[in-house]
Amino acid sequence: MRQLALGMEEPGLSLSSQPQHAFAPAFRPAGQPSGSLTEVIVSEEGAIQPLQLLPMLAQCSSAERWLMWLSPNRPMNKQWLASMGLGQAPVVHLDLCTDTQMALCSKVLAAGNSHMIVEWQGRISSDDRRQLRQMAKNSGSHVVLIQHEA
Repeated sequence: MRQLALGMEEPGLSLSSQPQHAFAPAFRPAGQPSGSLTEVIVSEEGAIQPLQLLPMLAQCSSAERWLMWLSPNRPMNKQWLASMGLGQAPVVHLDLCTDTQMALCSKVLAAGNSHMIVEWQGRISSDDRRQLRQMAKNSGSHVVLIQHEA
């Protein structure tokens, strides 16, 4: 079996199971790394599901931010969030539909006060992907873009 280094020695990454969250200002303090876009492809019967990525996202930076989960019609399980150490974390779920997903992502990223998981509906265009990446970098937000296997 091959082992992959996860870069946990990088500053700002912590394995603490008790993240601390609060509102963050809509600006990026000097020295804070810029945001990023990470893409994940999941299958319906897969072992990893989008909601399970929230604890990882909570540890993306030392900045205290909201955790946004944009997906279509998926209820959030507060008991599961509490069991993962996110019981007190400001987690917000917003329903996402194909027609407005880019506009909603743009609004969330423009606020600059959250990291987010987006369960993208349909195929994402190269232009939309490029735009999301740039908005994430500019806002200091970490975005996990989920696409479901076709």
